[in-house]
Amino acid sequence: MKQKPKIIVIGSGIVGASIAMSCLNLGADVVVLERDNLGGSASSKSFGWINASFAESTDYFKLRNAAVGKFRNLRKEINLNNYVQWQGTLWWEDSGQELERQFNTLVDRGYNAKILNKNEIKRLEPNLQDIPKEAIFTSLEGAAEADKVALEMLKNLSKKGGKVLSGCTVLGLKFKKACISAVQTNIGEMQCDMVAIATGAATQNGLEGFEWRLPMQNKKGLIVQTAPLPQLINHVLMTNDVHFKQNTDGSFTAGEIYSGDLKKGVVPLDLAYDVLSRISKKLNSSENLTPTNIKIGTRPVPIDGFPVVGEIEGYKGAFIAVMHSGVTLAPLVGELLASEMLQATKSSLLNSFRPIRFSG
Repeated sequence: MKQKPKIIVIGSGIVGASIAMSCLNLGADVVVLERDNLGGSASSKSFGWINASFAESTDYFKLRNAAVGKFRNLRKEINLNNYVQWQGTLWWEDSGQELERQFNTLVDRGYNAKILNKNEIKRLEPNLQDIPKEAIFTSLEGAAEADKVALEMLKNLSKKGGKVLSGCTVLGLKFKKACISAVQTNIGEMQCDMVAIATGAATQNGLEGFEWRLPMQNKKGLIVQTAPLPQLINHVLMTNDVHFKQNTDGSFTAGEIYSGDLKKGVVPLDLAYDVLSRISKKLNSSENLTPTNIKIGTRPVPIDGFPVVGEIEGYKGAFIAVMHSGVTLAPLVGELLASEMLQATKSSLLNSFRPIRFSG
């Protein structure tokens, strides 16, 4: 009987969990190693918007668009009803010509989008008080509680015979003749045939015995979770000064608009209350938005802003998957990378995002 290939996945966030689940489905012996809490650091502090609305290149749009479709189909494989909603998005971060430009870009790419006027927005969101003149409606988008999705994937993995270890710090990688042979950890050395590095923002730190480095420009962001409330909003709302969504349990997840890094010296508690105040002003409701969890997360952002996925040149058997928008991309990237690792099948969707662009 042929021995199963042994794969170690470093990182248990939504990207690592997806890679692990996909590798197991293709017949590998899989072990997931996590230094901190299962579910991942970035995943637990993510807004969780599933979309292909913003992509700086055609190739990136194609990848994101395919990823949204893959995420929608994931429900056939694993029950995520408590953690994923496909409620669509209303977007008005910009207005006027900028909103028109964004809409035209989406239409040119064949994306499902339309511009709604004030009355149409009001019909979709009756509790919205501060209604914009117009907004872009993208009906096929959704939102996920990323760490909980990752935990469901890991649970699925464990049921099928995969192994998950938390509190396991990876110290280095060992190679024989430029081919991966083992992973060194705080609890001992583990042999493997392949390794997948899905450590998010921590990827820039590198590992002993592994000279390749990924240049990154990680960015911090604030996410606020509230106590559960009655149903007040029906979509992901990306507004001019705040983005927010209501989860299946009634809680809100909110954050600042995607405008880059946190300002230096910001006080998280003050910013959290400011974010919730912005939401309150937009809603016609007497309900109080009570914060239950205030999180400062670090978004993993490779230096050029694009995903980095694939085998690392000169280190046979060592693969990497690091990206911002990990929530949107995770199920598809996990599947594509697993196929590459175990079936030597390279997807054209990943051609522009190979690690080799950072070599030499």
